[in-house]
This record gives sequence, structure tokens and C-alpha cells, in this order.
Amino acid sequence: MRPLLLLAGYLGLAVLAAAETVKLRKKDNGNIIDVEIVEVEVDKVSFRLPGGDRVHSIDWESLDTAWIKSNSPVVWNERELLLKPATNPQDKKPDPNEDPFAKETTPTDTKELLKNLGSALGDRMRGIEPWSISSFCKENSLEEATFWRGYDELRKASGTFVETKASDSDKSDKCAKSSRGKDSGRDRPSWERDPAGQARENQLRAEWEKGKTQLTCLGYIRTLAEGGYKGRLTWQFLRTNIEDRKNLVGRLRKYEALAGELADKAEKADAKRDALVLRKLLGDVAASFERISKENNTQEERLKSDCLALINRLSAGR
Repeated sequence: MRPLLLLAGYLGLAVLAAAETVKLRKKDNGNIIDVEIVEVEVDKVSFRLPGGDRVHSIDWESLDTAWIKSNSPVVWNERELLLKPATNPQDKKPDPNEDPFAKETTPTDTKELLKNLGSALGDRMRGIEPWSISSFCKENSLEEATFWRGYDELRKASGTFVETKASDSDKSDKCAKSSRGKDSGRDRPSWERDPAGQARENQLRAEWEKGKTQLTCLGYIRTLAEGGYKGRLTWQFLRTNIEDRKNLVGRLRKYEALAGELADKAEKADAKRDALVLRKLLGDVAASFERISKENNTQEERLKSDCLALINRLSAGR
């Protein structure tokens, strides 16, 4: 129930003065009378006769609604508003099953956006599957010791590296050198299993089974930006890891869109320009990652420069 005067304000109609009258027509006898409306409800109308104090009520079913719609539209529109409330986002009842975290709030500026992006890029990724390490090394012509050195560098860039007893990578390397010395007088297979590497793989499998992973988006981006053998190995990881590529691109595209929303809302020219530049950068980095695939065996130099630009922007935005 709501007062008629409130409705008049809602609809942009002329607000009736308290003593102003409207007309109602009764259905059965067709009589038309002047009344002062007290309240309009879904099922009835309450009113006073002009100059009177007594409040009368009449059901809508007893009124000539077609006539009232044409001749007293303010009264009719009030009832329509009650029957069919105007759509107002603030009046909308929340869906109890709606996820409040379904969409991220647009940051207030690029500094906050970069801070949030840094957190998102720090999330753990799937990483390389422990049971595919042997095939990965064979496919990319890597010695297992080289693989583990590169993997540790990627973990350091991800901020998840913990030094274990006398560097397993060094042990693996020594073991490999020792084996090469012993086997120098005979033919060796093109790739053979490293005992130290097998122990590390077992450790990685155990971590996987517990749901723990050691690589992050930021680790991938940092090593790609650095280039060299670290960047090459990271690129090889991502070629075979579709899930991590999709996660990386998804995060970058999300913040690219948020940067666009930020640009649209910016009132100052400098703020708008900065948001647009950031959106372009995030789009370029995402596109570079999208071009990585198992079928594409060429590592693009553009990937390194895009990752380096993003790392520099993240550092400057802190």
C-alpha cells in the first residue's frame, strides 16, 4: 500500500493538492462522484467526500475501471503500479542461489587493478604432470637433470621453492656426469632415467595427490620475461599444458575487461588514458599466450617482450 501522492511523484505526474478532487464512477448505477483519495490499494479505494471527514471504501470490482482509466488516470495508474511494480534494480529481491563473487568489482583506479591482478597471478597452477616428466624430457631432448634445474627456477619465480637436502638437482647432475664417465666406452641410450630424478618425481606425485601444486601464473610470466633456457623450458611446459594456458589467458582477459570498464568510468583524461594503455597491454600478453600451442613449435620473441612489459608494469604499480 502506498499513498497516491507518492505515485504521482514516481510517474512524473502533477501532484494533487490535499483538497483536490478526482472522479470515480460506480459500475452498477453509473453514478459519478467527486472524491478526495485517501489511499489506493490493490483490491479497493479509500476516499472522503469533499469537505467530509468520514473515510469510505469501495472495491475495485464495484467501480467502472474502464471509465476511471480514461477519466481519472492518476488513480488508475496507482493501482497498475501496485499490480505490476516498476522494475527498479534496488527493489529486486536477491536470488538466494546467486553467487555474490560471480563478478569482480571494478577497481577504483589502475593501481588497485594491478594489485588485484598481482594476487590473481599468484594463484597456484596445475603445473606439469608428474607421470609425464619422462615423455616430456624425451620429446624435448632434455636431460632429466636439466629439467629439474629449470623446474626449480620456475618454482623460485613462483615463490614456492624450498631448498631441500643438498639440492636434489645438483645430486641429479652429479649422478648424470658420473654415469656418463662410466659409460663413455660403450654406446648409451638416447635418454635414460636418473635415480635422483625418480625420487623427485615421486615427491611431486605425492604433492599432486594432496592437491598441492608449486607453479603460479606469475612464475610462468617471470621466467618467460627473463628468457634464456628458463624461458625456453617454461614455454615448453606451456605447450603441453593446456589447462595452465587457459587459466593464464582467462585471468589476463578478465583484467583486460576490468581495465576497459575502468576507462569507461574514468572522468579525468589521464586516468582514462592510463586504463586504456593497461587494457592494451593485458590484451597483448593474453594474445601471446593464446598463440602457444602443441602444434606451434616456434617460440615467439614477442612473448618475452610482452611478459617483460607486464612485469615492469606490475612492479611500477605497487
